Amino acid sequence: MTKFNKLMLFGVLTAGILTGCSDNQNAGAAEEPAVKEEHPSEEEAVEEQQAEEPAAAEAAVHNVEEIVKEKGKYVLQETDQQKEQLQAELEAAPEGMTGEEAYSFAVSLVAADVEEAAEKFEAINPVITIDSATPEDSITLPEEETINVAILLDASGSMAGHVSGGEKMKLAKEAVQTYAGDLPEGSNVMLRVYGHEGSGTNADREMSCSSNEVVYELGAYDEQHFSESLDQFAPAGWTPLAGAIQAAEEDLKEQKGEHVRNVVYVVSDGIETCDGDPVAAAASLNASDIQAEVNIIGFDVDNEGQAQLEAVAKAGNGQYKSVYSESDLNDYLKQEHSRLYWEWLAWSNDRYLEILQQSNNIAGDLLKYNNEIYGKSLAENNRMHSLQYKLTELEKFKDNEAADKFNELANIRHKTLTQYFRQEKDRKDTIRKEMHEELEKKVKETSEEKEGDYAS
Repeated sequence: MTKFNKLMLFGVLTAGILTGCSDNQNAGAAEEPAVKEEHPSEEEAVEEQQAEEPAAAEAAVHNVEEIVKEKGKYVLQETDQQKEQLQAELEAAPEGMTGEEAYSFAVSLVAADVEEAAEKFEAINPVITIDSATPEDSITLPEEETINVAILLDASGSMAGHVSGGEKMKLAKEAVQTYAGDLPEGSNVMLRVYGHEGSGTNADREMSCSSNEVVYELGAYDEQHFSESLDQFAPAGWTPLAGAIQAAEEDLKEQKGEHVRNVVYVVSDGIETCDGDPVAAAASLNASDIQAEVNIIGFDVDNEGQAQLEAVAKAGNGQYKSVYSESDLNDYLKQEHSRLYWEWLAWSNDRYLEILQQSNNIAGDLLKYNNEIYGKSLAENNRMHSLQYKLTELEKFKDNEAADKFNELANIRHKTLTQYFRQEKDRKDTIRKEMHEELEKKVKETSEEKEGDYAS
């Protein structure tokens, strides 16, 4: 029965007695013998108080999960008041404690608060998540960029003209084939030709302006097939440039996503002659989901043509280049080939940096939280030994063996906690190092492979 309930019962009994006395006061108060109040001895009072107070919970020794959750009442002990309160608790501790009892009592007072650091440590994922790889999966590289190159070739009648090196159409076909053949493995290429039907006469204008078709479907480069596609047409009619760009947007509409790059190259020797708006068409293509850039190669173009074609390239977020000879055309396409290479190389370098940053962050966090847990556990261990001396001075231990047992349990607690997190740190760090090395190796292999593709 608690003190609170005893006092309540005492109050009820007292009230009853007083009531009874009031009723019989005149009748026989003199005959009632005096009631002698009994007071418990000091020893009995202490025993009664100790029996009513719950015993300290048994503290963990070998269970890391439980150790992490235990927090002492005086974790910080920064102020004089806290030190005085702790000393008072020690002085009020029962005498004759066993080592286990004193250990649990001391843990309830000074156990380190490592729960937050432990949770953050456990939450560290040692996997370098460039891709969806886990320690159980085979390590894979992040998805490489897929490059789709759409070549729009002007086959209007003016392409039959000549520049230094030969006929413009013949030179354009040769340069385009060389460029397509040099694209790295994994790239896709397509060829659309426009203005290749009818003639330059007004009578054939409608037919010619509607002549716009894919002669090589988007896919990997095949030398023979691509060459046969180029042989299917010759320069003939008008120049439906806007229609060709609009058609390219339809050709590439499914080619979208984070790792897809669409590039359009228009090879033309003149302006739109079919009443279309190539600037608007280029802007629409670039602003669409496929986000294709529109590059224009002006082949022997006059001033008026250059102005329009430059506007088309600008609207398509691409580049305009004027060429006037066979060597100009080949040099430009080689530069574009090199530009794609350097952009891919930047992707490779970005992967190296991403791997390094994630690896360093993981290693840093593991070290940080492991050190925090170790430092707090060591401080706790020192305080536990300090309490052992104080409890000994206060004669709270049952015997010397109890004091030795207390020290043994405190040391086991410190070793259990710090050894677990050190082993976990080593385990996670091993996963991190292995993934770091393997990913860098695969990036290097892919980089060398791509370098070979571009060097071909």
